[in-house]
Amino acid sequence: MKVLVVSDLHYEKKIFAGVDESRAWEWLLFLVDYHRPDLLIGLGDWGEAVNEVEFYDLLRRVRVWALYGNHDRMDVLERMYNVLTDHYEPILMRDGEVREFGRLRFGAINGIVALKKKMRKGVPRKSPEEFVELGKRLKGKVDILLLHDSPKLPLPEYSFMVEDGRPEAVARAIYEARPRVVFCGHIHIIEKPYTIYRFSYGTLYIRIDTSLLRRSYAIIDTESNEITLWVGKKKSEAITSF
Repeated sequence: MKVLVVSDLHYEKKIFAGVDESRAWEWLLFLVDYHRPDLLIGLGDWGEAVNEVEFYDLLRRVRVWALYGNHDRMDVLERMYNVLTDHYEPILMRDGEVREFGRLRFGAINGIVALKKKMRKGVPRKSPEEFVELGKRLKGKVDILLLHDSPKLPLPEYSFMVEDGRPEAVARAIYEARPRVVFCGHIHIIEKPYTIYRFSYGTLYIRIDTSLLRRSYAIIDTESNEITLWVGKKKSEAITSF
C-alpha cells in the first residue's frame, strides 16, 4: 500500500515569490495521478483558495486524511468526507485521533502552538500545554505521528526559529508520543526542500514542503516500511527501514 504525504500546498489566488500559487491544486492532482497512492495525507496549510468542488474532484481520485495548519479553510475541511471508502470517514483527523492503514497506526495533532491567540482567521491554535498533553495521550499508540508544526532542531538551517516555548512544546509532544516517525511541515527553508533528522531517543523526523516553490513530498510503502523523499518527479532519498 502506498501513502503520499504532502504539506503546505498553499493553494492561494495570488503570486508569491514569483510563483503563481493558483496552480497549486493542479500540482497536487498531478502528484496523485502520477503516483497513484492508496491514501493521501495532507499535514495542513492546504491554502485559503481550497473549495468543496475541487476537493471532491480530489476525493474521487484518492482517499484523503487531512490535518489543518494555520492557513486553511476550516469550513471546507470540516465538511469533506471520503467517497472511496465503504464507511463514513471525515477527511479531517481530530486531535489525538489514531487511524490505521496498511498495518501502521497514524496519530494526529493539528495546528500550531501559539502563546496568546486561540484563533486566527477561523483556524484554532493551541497553547504549549495543550500540545504537550496531546503528545502524552498518544504515547505508545502510534507508529507515525502527523503534525503541522515543527520543533527547532540543532541544525544551522533551524537557527532562525525563536526559542519562546512554542518549538519546545512541539519537541516535548514528539518526545512524549515516541512514534517511530514524525512528519511535519510549517517551516519553510529556502536552501532545503525537506529535512531528515533522527532524535536521540530513536524517532525519525521528516519535514516536507510541497509548495510550488519547493515541491517536496514523501511516499510511504507500508509493505516494505520504506519512505522515499521526492522533489518534483525525482526521487531524492530513501529510508529503507523505520
